[in-house]
Amino acid sequence: MQQTMIFAVSTTFFKWLLLGSAVGILSGTASAFFLISLDYVTDQRNLHPWLLFGLPLGGAFVSYLYMKLGKNSAKGNNLILEQIHEGNDTIPLRMAPFCFIRNISYASFGRVSGPRRDCHTDGRQLG
Repeated sequence: MQQTMIFAVSTTFFKWLLLGSAVGILSGTASAFFLISLDYVTDQRNLHPWLLFGLPLGGAFVSYLYMKLGKNSAKGNNLILEQIHEGNDTIPLRMAPFCFIRNISYASFGRVSGPRRDCHTDGRQLG
């Protein structure tokens, strides 16, 4: 009886260890990719200051993407908050790429919101 209990506990422990490691690796890779991309577009914007004038076009592009392809993901962070409080809607997987494109587009054209906020936003979409 004692051996089966130890086996069950160790099996559960290793299952969660494996799942937690997989989530950590995937989310860490996504965060690293985002930060490297953000660093690259920031460097490009600093080398080419005229890109600042493209900010309205970048915003229009992102709005167009949300309108045509986003469906209920256009609610953005409000969708996440509604899901937490009410549980009516599911959070679509397509929100993560939309947030990535939005944040990189805005950063490349000069919108400053800080990488910490952007990473936090993307982390919630991935979670």
